[in-house]
Amino acid sequence: MTAALIEARVAAVAAKDVEALVAQYAEDVTLFDAVGALRDRGRDAERARLAQWFGAYRTEIGMKIRDLEVVTGGDVGFAHYIYQVEGTMTDGTEVSMWVRSTVGFRRDDDGWKIVHEHSSVPFDAATGAALTTLVPASGTAAG
Repeated sequence: MTAALIEARVAAVAAKDVEALVAQYAEDVTLFDAVGALRDRGRDAERARLAQWFGAYRTEIGMKIRDLEVVTGGDVGFAHYIYQVEGTMTDGTEVSMWVRSTVGFRRDDDGWKIVHEHSSVPFDAATGAALTTLVPASGTAAG
């Protein structure tokens, strides 16, 4: 079920459906995103981040998930994967970049919810520049 939750994100991102994505998160989710604050907490923080992200694109946002691995045991689980984001921003900038993500899940009466999410991009230690043009060498695509 947690793999389906991650893969469902592809359609929600393409549709820029903030509420469909926010519904995947637990109320008390902890967020370590690649941009913004070092740490955010709660659905409202994720809702605001998604609205800002989606509003920065004038086109649909393409998302491809690769190398998805999910492990669950009882009522907890985690997944890690890389994903590609593509689209055109409102200023005309073309985006095509890979991001890595780790997600922690908890199952309760409402099903599986994301309780922790960490997304990042590698960086060059000498310059501090984000390495957003890296392309994965191999793997399997989903979505």
